[in-house]
Amino acid sequence: MWPVSERWDPSLRGTARPAARATVYPPAGDPFEARLLSWSVTADRTAQIRRTCQAVLAPDTPRGLAGVTAQGSYLQLDVGLDYGDGTAELIPQGYFRLDEVSTQLPTGGVQVQGYGREKVVQDDAFERPRTSAANSSGLDVIESLLLESVPDAVVVRRTTRDAAVPRTTWETDRWKAIDGDDSSIARALGVEVWADGRGRFVISDVPTLSDPPVWTVDTGPRGVLVTAAASASTAGFYNVIVVSGDASDGSVPVGPVIVRDLLPTSPTRVGGPMGRRVRHYSSPLIRTAGQADTAGRTLLANSVGLTAGLSFTAVPNSALEPGDVVLVRAEDEPPALHILDRIGLSSSGAMSCETRSTRADDGSS
Repeated sequence: MWPVSERWDPSLRGTARPAARATVYPPAGDPFEARLLSWSVTADRTAQIRRTCQAVLAPDTPRGLAGVTAQGSYLQLDVGLDYGDGTAELIPQGYFRLDEVSTQLPTGGVQVQGYGREKVVQDDAFERPRTSAANSSGLDVIESLLLESVPDAVVVRRTTRDAAVPRTTWETDRWKAIDGDDSSIARALGVEVWADGRGRFVISDVPTLSDPPVWTVDTGPRGVLVTAAASASTAGFYNVIVVSGDASDGSVPVGPVIVRDLLPTSPTRVGGPMGRRVRHYSSPLIRTAGQADTAGRTLLANSVGLTAGLSFTAVPNSALEPGDVVLVRAEDEPPALHILDRIGLSSSGAMSCETRSTRADDGSS
């Protein structure tokens, strides 16, 4: 959750009005503030590009290389609260590269579609196969690959997890090397990489329900919950992860290291009503049993949590981030912790959220 003042939560539950600001960064010329007619933002930690934005700007918004253009313009969107006393508190929602720009003729606004900075890295594929130096820090390699694509970016490390990665070659896909799939450095380290509301790249641990809740979503006279719907699915569910290092560089193979959901109270536990569901994971970047164990615990935390979810709408809280844990107190239901996977905000309605809530054991080798 983005840091906020003490006024924030009471005002969300009171009479504060929503506020938003759009700042355009053109490829030529100085940044300027554009008047917003409407906007929407989706932040989804399960997507390759975490943040996407659609907005309609006022008809008099400058266009071209000194204004809004699909040839290198960026839009910084900040959303928050107007406290009604001449002050406002705005939270950054994304630094979006504008890839689509259209004008509603003859007197309509300027429609834009923007994407978070992961898209910049994805588009910057390797021109030729890239090989890392042997025994490099995994975090250092991730940061180097990011800064090659976005030299002015800030990289924030919110993890202490790191490990030396072997000499590895990637063919063309830069983002795949960073955090694109199971062969990525991030997956082997047990971390995730994403662009935050200011366009900074963040390397963080994978969230779990052991993280402290940052907000309470509740009903009642000053509650914020509008609607809620529970769901359950076994898609993507595993309670046993078998991890190995495939030793493609000729070193001694690692594993298999087995991580299981063994918490006695877990409905997804091995030996419980859902039986055993096994996933095998192998990566040439895994060099030690400890690294394999970390990767397995991370995959387990993500997979068992997919079995139960809650979709809800609530009073918009633009300070929330996918991966945050919230406490939901719905009417006639026991309080439950949920990890936010997807958040939708817009100028026209309530905030929509998709979560998962099944408590996952951290595993036992």
